[in-house]
Amino acid sequence: MQDTSNLEKAIAFSFVAALATSCGTVAPESAGKTPVCQECFDAVSRARVDHPASGPTHNEVLRTYQCPCCKTQMSVYIANGVHMVKCGGCAVDGVAWDRCSSSPHDGR
Repeated sequence: MQDTSNLEKAIAFSFVAALATSCGTVAPESAGKTPVCQECFDAVSRARVDHPASGPTHNEVLRTYQCPCCKTQMSVYIANGVHMVKCGGCAVDGVAWDRCSSSPHDGR
């Protein structure tokens, strides 16, 4: 009886492991997005509301300051009518607002 119980446990474990592995292959909701710290995500989201772009040729730096999450310089700006965030910790190359996803990234 002991062998059957262990076999059942092994089968159940294998089944659960297979399910967990297959879930990992499903594309997350934020697929294709860049994870940024909460401060950068909030700043670029606020900028869209507080400073709407006037058109596709609008270029403006809205704010540059020290990101409290990443401890590096961060800028929120509009480039060619698109709100962007650039941060030395989480968005080094600059990321458009609609390509950002909030993450627990802490800049390290």
